[in-house]
Amino acid sequence: MARIASCPISYDLVNEKLTRIYSAFTFVSLLIYVVTPFKWFLLISAFDFIIRVTLGVKYSPVCFFIRKSLLLLNTKPHLVNAGPKKFAAKIGLAFTVSMSAVYILNMPEIIGSVLGVFSLIAVGAEVFFKYCIACKIYSWFVKS
Repeated sequence: MARIASCPISYDLVNEKLTRIYSAFTFVSLLIYVVTPFKWFLLISAFDFIIRVTLGVKYSPVCFFIRKSLLLLNTKPHLVNAGPKKFAAKIGLAFTVSMSAVYILNMPEIIGSVLGVFSLIAVGAEVFFKYCIACKIYSWFVKS
């Protein structure tokens, strides 16, 4: 496989179509968390983030479903550097686990809502404008 220009930290590649669809799933989960009483729905997203970040994308149930859907639709992958996307996934993990903890520990709902709105803005930028805020932050660390 030909190498695509990438940062010096990671030479791994990831299908950007998969990550954007995953971001859409996360966006819907966050939206349900913020605007409905069904706060528990975010636990599904948090559980999948834990699997995705700790064990890898190939073990994530949500990513499995997305990969199979992309295969059925016969889409060509769009490979991008995995470093920034992995960093973004870790940020997503931190936020979804934090919001889940707020829910599970019955902490003031405003804390979860603030985290949720901030996450919605970041994930929404990726889903609707193809702008990954965490990826931009990642580039600051790589330059350091």
